[in-house]
Amino acid sequence: MKGMKKQAPSDSSGPSSTAGLMRFFDVSGGGPQISPQVVVGAAIGIIILHIIISAIA
Repeated sequence: MKGMKKQAPSDSSGPSSTAGLMRFFDVSGGGPQISPQVVVGAAIGIIILHIIISAIA
């Protein structure tokens, strides 16, 4: 194909902004640590509560 430039081999792992995001997500904040099981359980509990209230009302 004419007019297309050759691409240099990609030795980098990604754009420089990726490194900043990885550093951001690696840092654990001082906020509350909630396990995924608690979050799923709370969501299921809210759904069940909503179903019960909807059935009563």
